[in-house]
Amino acid sequence: MAKTVAIVGAGPCGIASVKACVEEGLEPTVFDKRDKIGGIWNYNGDTSDGTISRVFNSLVTNSCTIMTCFSDFPFPKEVPPFIRHQQFLKYFNDYIDHFKLRDRFQLNTEAVRIEQAEDYDSTGRWNVYTRQLGQEVVMKTFDNVMVCSGSFSEPFIPAVPGMDQYQGEISHTYKYRVSEPYADKTILVVGEAFSACDIAVDISNPATQVYLSIRHGVWVYPRRGPGGLPYDTLYERRWVMNLLPIWLVAYLYQRYLERDIDYELLGIKPSRKVFEEAFAVNDFILAQINCGKIKIVPEVKRYLPTGVEFVDGTKLENLDMVMYGTGYIIKTPFIDDSLLSDDIQNRDLYKYTFPIKLPHPTLAAIGLYSADSGITPIAEAQARFATMIFQGKLKLPSVKAMKKDIDQTAKKLCERYGRPKMFIPGVDLTDELANEMGCYPSLKRLFFRDPRLALQVFLTPVTPFSYRLLGPHPWPGAREAVMNCWEACSSGIRGHTIPSRRPKARGGSWFLRFVVIVAFVSMAVAAAFKYKDDIESLLR
Repeated sequence: MAKTVAIVGAGPCGIASVKACVEEGLEPTVFDKRDKIGGIWNYNGDTSDGTISRVFNSLVTNSCTIMTCFSDFPFPKEVPPFIRHQQFLKYFNDYIDHFKLRDRFQLNTEAVRIEQAEDYDSTGRWNVYTRQLGQEVVMKTFDNVMVCSGSFSEPFIPAVPGMDQYQGEISHTYKYRVSEPYADKTILVVGEAFSACDIAVDISNPATQVYLSIRHGVWVYPRRGPGGLPYDTLYERRWVMNLLPIWLVAYLYQRYLERDIDYELLGIKPSRKVFEEAFAVNDFILAQINCGKIKIVPEVKRYLPTGVEFVDGTKLENLDMVMYGTGYIIKTPFIDDSLLSDDIQNRDLYKYTFPIKLPHPTLAAIGLYSADSGITPIAEAQARFATMIFQGKLKLPSVKAMKKDIDQTAKKLCERYGRPKMFIPGVDLTDELANEMGCYPSLKRLFFRDPRLALQVFLTPVTPFSYRLLGPHPWPGAREAVMNCWEACSSGIRGHTIPSRRPKARGGSWFLRFVVIVAFVSMAVAAAFKYKDDIESLLR
């Protein structure tokens, strides 16, 4: 008899998990208190019910489609590289219908409580208490549980002295939907990452004035990189990640970001370098700052009756609203802290997936973090890994080994960002999980089977398709998807082709191009190490 799995949450992580369960021969049931599949990607213009959502009407994805899709289901060719929330939601529903997963979902059903079953010590099973809309709480025992409730559980608003005496409105970006209600208002937006910057831009046209309070500074990544390519296809490539030192990649990308922008003049330059500080993906905020629609201000020190005072002593009066874009607290209120802690510093999840303090690997957390890349392929890798553990095809290391891995990862993140931070490098985690599962796209293995494909995997972006070339549950279309990744990246924005009078260049041998590229990369790496000290001195 197939093992049963309770999945909490029908967003991207829950969708990835139900597919992985079916793939491994498990019997999953997905519970979600919403009435639709898609989690926070279900846009709802009404915020009166307190629904937590990051989706506002003009939202566009921060990662391009070839880096954000599931590993065996590309976006349609007509879709542009960056998409609106409606297109992403449609993609999730198309995925569910394609793999015939819809009957696995129980919507309008809240997970009230999850606890260890009476026979947990011997079986590892779980009692899952759920309540369907308008009905009583019911309990069912499952062999395994996957927590996919997401990282946007509870909006975080920092406590600032004088909040209670402020006469204006204090809000959070989770309530934001459209810009019209903010017309002719003076608004302070607090925050320096994605939502804060996106919404500051969105309301800056109808509002009288928008101020953006920044504490650490922020690097602004345009969606369009050099040559018009999506920014995340530039540095998330295996030859870049494997051959070039991270400090050199950071130096080059920082030079690109600062090529025509004076971050220090604008008041947004971080003290730390690129890849070591918060970033926002935004195409318009610098223009809005330059034309005065958004003004940069320091961190808020305290509230005044009609405004705020900043840490530098300056004051801002006659504010209609203060809106916080300061992120979320990841919480799982339906399960006890002793089983899955809400304290991210003490959660102790191996590969951000399995709580190491539990004696049985029957509870998995999927997507309970923030990442520097699209979460969909990361969550899919977690789900595939977890279901293989559930089925006994893989085994977890010893508790000591897992704790060591967790501590080393936390140390690396702290060294990178200068402070404890739950902002994981997505490709690194996906590669680690792929190595555990045996689906890492090893160049050595690929080269002897298909040298041209190996070269493509090495030179092009780290797309999710590459994790379906080898190992368990390969996808027959993976090779074609990898080989055509650039076409998929550009076909959705291709316009009318203007005839050129220039003669077409003759296509050379792909092997010759490979030799030239390898020679160039080798020289670049050698030069980088030779002049490392000189370059690092320029960065200081």
